[in-house]
Amino acid sequence: MKMIPEETPRTLAIALAIWALAIAAGSFEGVFAKLSPVEVAGLGAFAFVFATLTTYVDPQVRALLAAIRTRSLLTFAIEIDLVLAVAAMLAAGYANGDVIAAAARFPFAVVALFVAPVAGVAHVLFIERLARSRPERETDVALSR
Repeated sequence: MKMIPEETPRTLAIALAIWALAIAAGSFEGVFAKLSPVEVAGLGAFAFVFATLTTYVDPQVRALLAAIRTRSLLTFAIEIDLVLAVAAMLAAGYANGDVIAAAARFPFAVVALFVAPVAGVAHVLFIERLARSRPERETDVALSR
């Protein structure tokens, strides 16, 4: 059986773009505003679980993400955390303190249903790298009396 070569970076970029566009279009049209906050949270949780499992189940995606330097992954995680913090503050102001209601409307639904799950995956990958890294060996210091 002949294996078909896969262009993993392009495939992943296209899948992420389609996911982002679908979330943006749905939130712009008010689809998520019709859902209860629990349903929106469930969609966000599903997106996070799906993205996380994809990184562990698909060997090509796993290899692609493993090739990313740890420093780059940490930088991405910090930057996306800043985006989440700013978006939450804007959502609170936009909805007069009701962040839950704002999370289902454009543009904050994009943050809640796309950016937050991607941030979660970045954090999972970073924590995994930290857990697998070997700590530097400490030199034994002889204590004298």
